[in-house]
Amino acid sequence: MSQKSFDRRSALRLGGGIIAATSLAAVVSRPAPAEAATGTTYQVWRGSDGDEGIWWNALQSSGSGWTTPQPVPGAFSSSGVALAVDGQGQPFMTWKGANSDEQIWWNQQINGTWTPQQPVSGANTSVSPALLGNGLNFVMAWKGADGDQAIWSNIFFTTGSNGWTAPQIIAGANTSFGPALALRQVQGNLYMAWKGVDGDQRIWWSQSSIGTPDSWTNPQVFPGSTSAGVALSGTPNGNLLMAWKGAEGDDRIWWSQSFLTSPAAWTTAQVVPGANTTTGPALAVNGGTTYMTWRGDVGDEEVWWNSFNGSSWTTPQVMPGANTSFRPALSGFPFLYIRVPPSAAPGTVGWRNGR
Repeated sequence: MSQKSFDRRSALRLGGGIIAATSLAAVVSRPAPAEAATGTTYQVWRGSDGDEGIWWNALQSSGSGWTTPQPVPGAFSSSGVALAVDGQGQPFMTWKGANSDEQIWWNQQINGTWTPQQPVSGANTSVSPALLGNGLNFVMAWKGADGDQAIWSNIFFTTGSNGWTAPQIIAGANTSFGPALALRQVQGNLYMAWKGVDGDQRIWWSQSSIGTPDSWTNPQVFPGSTSAGVALSGTPNGNLLMAWKGAEGDDRIWWSQSFLTSPAAWTTAQVVPGANTTTGPALAVNGGTTYMTWRGDVGDEEVWWNSFNGSSWTTPQVMPGANTSFRPALSGFPFLYIRVPPSAAPGTVGWRNGR
């Protein structure tokens, strides 16, 4: 199935405004099982205290660990970075500007070289945005600028109009930190999770359904609390995995799952053994493995990482040479495609990995 098979006449309404033409949701007839996509796991992060440069590395497929951190030329941030990959597995990044610059910027890596940074028109934030790729286009969500706790969103089209749509407010979604985005594999629904507004440490979540793609569902309270960031990722079997820093005074990292068979329910929160952070973790899936990275606890600006096999976490390890004062961003090759059977009607489309 080629990328051109996506129906650009369809529309997704994010918040109250229509964002035309996208493959963020797709309709399939009796889909066959999804195939896991495997590629490079990338990470980006703002430097340690006093260093607003943005750095990146990758997890080597040989199993020999992470590559040596390298700076992203011309990219600086006072807080966090968001990361996704395109249909060819190349990283695409957005971030809040340096110092008092609340503009959101973006660039991408093409054949190992980062393109010059460009501003996202009309998009401003006081923290880090969230970014999700579907193999063709990207959706971004973010907390507003200082004093604005609304969550905004837009889409970047890689074909056709080839650029960012106008920002739209997501109705009923408000945060003091920043949201997380994920795709529930197989089912294809887009999910978002976030910390509440100032004084509200509850975690909230919502979804944009294939059946009703013109709006996000009413926010629901998740059974967990955080004083900082939430991470969200879809696993190859259609489950969702959430991880978060604990409430004020609790620097442990917690996790929970939502199974495809009961998409509105979450398992009892559990602690990730040995994982502690002051800012919150990042999650990404590559093939059948979920990876997590995070900034350390108070006084520890090292970046740590481990992996999840569906039921348990590996022992945390320090990532050599990687240090940050905020939280990192992580992206593997998480999106799958739904194989459309030969008997499907012409024009039927599914999520794809672009390969």
